[in-house]
Amino acid sequence: MTDNKHIRFPINIAEAQGAYHLELLVGSQQIPLKLLIDTGSSTIAFHPNSYSTDKDHNVAVTQIAQCVTYGIGGWAGPVLNSTITYSNGVDQFEVHDAFFSIIENEKGKNFLNLDGILGLAYHHLNKGYHMESYFEAEHVDETHTYPWAFNEQIQQTGIDAFKKFIVKFPEKDITPSFTAFAEQNVSMNKFALSVHRSIVYVPQNNMTLEQKEAEPLNQGLFVIGDAEAEKDLYVGAPQAVKVVHDAYYNTNLLSVKVAGFDAIQAPPLDDKHVHNFFSNAIIDSGCSYLMLQKEIYQYVINAFKAIDPNFIDFIESFKHSQANQSAYIPEGLNLALWPDLFFTFEGVDNVTVTLRCCPDHYWQLDALGPGQAFFTLLEQIPKWPDQSLIGLPIISSYFCIFDRACGKDGVIKFAEKLS
Repeated sequence: MTDNKHIRFPINIAEAQGAYHLELLVGSQQIPLKLLIDTGSSTIAFHPNSYSTDKDHNVAVTQIAQCVTYGIGGWAGPVLNSTITYSNGVDQFEVHDAFFSIIENEKGKNFLNLDGILGLAYHHLNKGYHMESYFEAEHVDETHTYPWAFNEQIQQTGIDAFKKFIVKFPEKDITPSFTAFAEQNVSMNKFALSVHRSIVYVPQNNMTLEQKEAEPLNQGLFVIGDAEAEKDLYVGAPQAVKVVHDAYYNTNLLSVKVAGFDAIQAPPLDDKHVHNFFSNAIIDSGCSYLMLQKEIYQYVINAFKAIDPNFIDFIESFKHSQANQSAYIPEGLNLALWPDLFFTFEGVDNVTVTLRCCPDHYWQLDALGPGQAFFTLLEQIPKWPDQSLIGLPIISSYFCIFDRACGKDGVIKFAEKLS
């Protein structure tokens, strides 16, 4: 990449329906895997459906195990390393001795029909555990975590119990894939996303996957390197939101405003969660929603109700359809009547940054099917800390640059997209 300061990779939302994937090539045989692009995690992990260690001449096994949980989901498996190749069909870049996990046990459906996940956050979220002392204590022949020796244990106790079990062993920080790419391919430690939707656009009945993938609104770009040089993708100067901790692309959300109403101050993260969650908002490309802290969500709902009580009927009808796993096809949903939402964040040098979310981003039309509508504002889920997840509804509103090299923990730059 020394001759190219930036390179584009095509990405698409059609297959996962609510997340974008990048295709990477794994191993010496370059097995193509579709991986969910997630700035809220740091691990490369995938199901072993297509990949075989027996045919990978570059693979090396380790004594490391991983177990990652995502609220109601999670997975566990061994850590290996091999060659991972980034290719856009023209240019190709290899990352040697790249670490990844094979998903051997899983709770829930984590990756929306995709092969696995591509975590783009920092090393903090990519912890593994050396299991050598376990094998010695158990007097077993295994000296590595692959082949996987914990199937029976996890089937008996579950993923969450296994996670509590392995944290007793020596911790190993594993180099995340993008960090390794930056180190080996001189990528300036930056990447960017140019996407348009948070839920797949399906304007016609009976569309094939290939037809959905061909829809321009379902396509996007993942840019590695000097994304500011991509002048045909945005206009004006990008605004920089400060990353306040290098874990989940943590940011400091200051306030939220519904157009026509006074803003509400965003509550700080509750004290008992500061040690593990670090701030009151994260920028998360793996999230199809704007999950708003409960007080913020109620403020937005109250404003909608004040504008027009019928707005709440649309939202409740959508929730009812979701609960019944049925399509929501509303009558009379006129987005011209709904207000813009404004999110103000801490920037750099004492400057604040305000990002706009328009009605056609928090209401996705022709979503999953023609005439269907999908409401992408979500209230803070039970047992979640007082933290908002800023997902695709805002990311897709801008050309979004993750500049990990700027300042202590990086910045996230938002620029007005060109059509």
